[in-house]
Amino acid sequence: MQYRLTIFITFILTGLSACVEPYSVNFGAAQEYIVVDGVVTDMDGPQFITLSKTNPEAKNESSEFTQTIWTKGLSTLPLTKARAKVIVNESQSYDLTEYEPGVYQLPLSFRGKVGESYTLQFQTEDGKSYESSAEKMLPVTPVKRAYDVFNPKGISKLSEYYGDYTPSNDIYLDFDDPAAERNFYRWQWTLWEVQKTCATCNQGKYYLFDAENGIDGDCFKDLTLKFNNVYDYTCEDLCWDIFYSKDITIYSDIYTNGQTQKDKLVAQIPLLQSNPCMVSLQQNSLTPNAYRFLKLIQDQAVNSGTLADTPPTPIQGNVVNVNDKNELIIGFFTASSVAEYRTMLWRKNINNAAVLNQLFKTIHNRDPIQEERSAERPFIPLAICKRNSSRTPFLPKDWKWTP
Repeated sequence: MQYRLTIFITFILTGLSACVEPYSVNFGAAQEYIVVDGVVTDMDGPQFITLSKTNPEAKNESSEFTQTIWTKGLSTLPLTKARAKVIVNESQSYDLTEYEPGVYQLPLSFRGKVGESYTLQFQTEDGKSYESSAEKMLPVTPVKRAYDVFNPKGISKLSEYYGDYTPSNDIYLDFDDPAAERNFYRWQWTLWEVQKTCATCNQGKYYLFDAENGIDGDCFKDLTLKFNNVYDYTCEDLCWDIFYSKDITIYSDIYTNGQTQKDKLVAQIPLLQSNPCMVSLQQNSLTPNAYRFLKLIQDQAVNSGTLADTPPTPIQGNVVNVNDKNELIIGFFTASSVAEYRTMLWRKNINNAAVLNQLFKTIHNRDPIQEERSAERPFIPLAICKRNSSRTPFLPKDWKWTP
């Protein structure tokens, strides 16, 4: 089972003296909108581009300061069976593989390079062709220093277990902004948390079976169980859930060009359990076009409540239908050089916060429900930690703790 956390961070405009109320951007979906979310980077590791579509039968919502449009109450629908590729410098082509529904992976050997330009092209199953603008990867300055501070009221309305506020480890950093150029930054993070429950079966039970690549496992429906019956299955080995930031944290050096930035708050890592975790904080370069797009969403998500405010609407990104320029495509494809700060959060500074030592319960607000042994089923299998974009059985790089 995959878990996705969308984290909301309050953004305060620099120099703004009046109080403003942040709100989520809502609009009715009269049709399906294609949503593109992808960044080519020069980091090691797999790189993914997500293609999805909104549900025309639901109300759609651009979550507070979030780049991606979500369907309110539902997940967006994956755009499957597309043929996608990334073009480098308008000459070299790299085909993407559909890693999981709607998630397309570049070749594992692919690494972006500063100074090169990247274009996303894809064709949907019904033959429509789409293309992004060419985005040039710009350099980024390294992180000089980073540290975290425990915040007992860090993130609003994230986990039911905590109530109104989920505690967080707030990450601050220092960096030197180059004086010879205009720079745009974005900060994102990836979080690895130890997970001890690897499968949840609704009106079913978990079984292991022989598969082409060895032993596999999955849930199989059991109609003798009640429709709302749930069983959760413990992981057979070490397993990590992976969480990604969804907030927009951006910065322009228009007023601070060439100055050293100190103690800048760039991330809030939710306190999901007291166990140590691994965090990768990424300081990304942004192209001017990508910064403008993200700033538009950010500005639209902050409203002063006056009659002069523009009604919220979905924002056109840099991807177009090759044969129909009037089609609205949401999201953005860009390229970023990344300066990474990678660290274990030992969580020794949580100041006796009422935190669970169980990731599953923090997310689901309940304990796992274990299937009991019976005469018909005396052995309850342990669940396989299946690798996907939000889970891995492989030890994260620089992990330093033994659960």
